Amino acid sequence: MDLELTPNKIAVIADQNVLQLFPYYIDSLGFDAPVFVFSVLPGEQNKSIEEAVYLWQNLLENHFDKQSLVINFGGGMVSDLGGFVASTYQRGIPFINIPTTLLGMIDAAVGGKNVINLNGVKNMVGTINLPEKVIIDTLFLKTLSPLQILDGFGEMIKYALIGNENLWHEINNLENIKNQDIKKEWIDWCVSFKEKIVQEDLYDQGLRHILNFGHTIGHALEAYFMQKDRDEKKSFPTVSHGHAVALGMVIESYLSYRNGLLSQSAFEEIRAVILRFYKNLIKDFSASQIKTIVDLCVLDKKNCNGRINITMLESIGHATPNHFVSEEECAEAIMQMNA
Repeated sequence: MDLELTPNKIAVIADQNVLQLFPYYIDSLGFDAPVFVFSVLPGEQNKSIEEAVYLWQNLLENHFDKQSLVINFGGGMVSDLGGFVASTYQRGIPFINIPTTLLGMIDAAVGGKNVINLNGVKNMVGTINLPEKVIIDTLFLKTLSPLQILDGFGEMIKYALIGNENLWHEINNLENIKNQDIKKEWIDWCVSFKEKIVQEDLYDQGLRHILNFGHTIGHALEAYFMQKDRDEKKSFPTVSHGHAVALGMVIESYLSYRNGLLSQSAFEEIRAVILRFYKNLIKDFSASQIKTIVDLCVLDKKNCNGRINITMLESIGHATPNHFVSEEECAEAIMQMNA
């Protein structure tokens, strides 16, 4: 594969599990340079400043410079973390992303947002810096578990709701989702849609905000359950990114309906379809849980002057960004998930 890059050395930042499944994949790219492999443990909790420092130190100790290349080989967490490390080391060295999950292919690896979490809050420290290339190989989809497919499918539903009514109808016709159900043309459309938005608004000043649909409340849900899992010493996440975004979309669709943008029938259709795929993920929220989740919404980086900022739907396939809602409205919207 000709990537038109001639690095003096290569750092592969790779998911430990992916390295075991595809130990020779990087060799197939055909680079003629020394390769250093740095493995990271999977899981959103490892997208941290501690992991970034570990990787920076390894780049420094092995004399990486601006003629070197970082290859991020793994799911969305690896793209986020590795992109952040590459774009901050020596004020930025080139990197490419090879996403190995559906979520990574259509979301994290594309668009140039490179981030880590801080004190349990999602994506609080980061850069905007585009990769030299994103290599999307659907071979990796065959290795994903049903939960990993659902993780990426949540973001695919988002793309349909904000920009492709036809894709939404195709999703609506599915009774469940399996690896073989994911069409290459769906992935290609999601990637091209995001790239078009990013080209128009790379630095996230306006239009790009529509990509945040489901994410203000979704990130709060994800952070809440990540902390809960840590407290309970669970070895795997209860609610991953795509699952949290799916539930966030139901809640933010309700807010769109309650604010007079989205019809009740459209909201009920969205709720029914998303819960068809994700209904068994979480139980009813208690009052104390709702308060904690709303408090996390208040910390979201998209907010302005203490107001909670969400993207709303006008109809299926059409979204508008930058709508401000109160904490009370958020609490009400989360509560309706219990109905």
